[in-house]
Amino acid sequence: MIGAVAAEWTKLWGLRSTWLCLVVAVLATAGTAALAGLALTASDSGDTPAANTLAIVSTLLSQFAVVAVAALAVTGEYATGAMRTTLTTVPRRGRMLIAKIAVLAVATFAAGCAAGAATIAVTAGVFGDSVTYGTASVLHGVVGVGGYLMGLALFTLGLGLLMRSTAGAITTVVGVVLAVPMISQMVRNDTVTDIVNHMPAMAGTPLMTGADDPYGWGMGSLLLVGWAALSLVLGYVALSRRDA
Repeated sequence: MIGAVAAEWTKLWGLRSTWLCLVVAVLATAGTAALAGLALTASDSGDTPAANTLAIVSTLLSQFAVVAVAALAVTGEYATGAMRTTLTTVPRRGRMLIAKIAVLAVATFAAGCAAGAATIAVTAGVFGDSVTYGTASVLHGVVGVGGYLMGLALFTLGLGLLMRSTAGAITTVVGVVLAVPMISQMVRNDTVTDIVNHMPAMAGTPLMTGADDPYGWGMGSLLLVGWAALSLVLGYVALSRRDA
């Protein structure tokens, strides 16, 4: 297992796309937070912002840079044929998948925490002394963002194994995270809304904000774990039954 993890670590960080996407994720998060903060300042609402006020809006676009890293971690190997080498050196497919999960989880969680910290720094720069820095708000703004992006990345990894297509995996995640919630807002059906509230994007909301509506961060964490686990199980089934 140690050798499998080392191999996956080397492969992930040996790609320029990994570095580029994660750097873009952090910078885009900070940039979006700055634009959102300036817009709130211009509106002069008079509300006292918390440290994690801009967490959700700042990750709306940058999360897909993390999704790209997760998708390429597996679909890139299928595209180049490197998966045959991977499975030759680590023939036990479950071990290979666990190694990929461990490496991707560490990388995306760290990048997510950095993005969350950048958002808080931007919030402090835009709003100055009016920002409130409660322990909970800082933890949700840093660790919550990291946890959400990690869960989304693992969800994408499973889809990549299932579809073996970078475009297919990323498009599916975009649909789940953006398209379906937007459609539910237009439909305005209680049943549809309740379903969407339990999907990955909405499950990440209480992690980043600490809100209790429609459920708290504990339930949100369980939902993210559940979605990631479901995707990874389906991906493992496809991996174990098909040739490289």
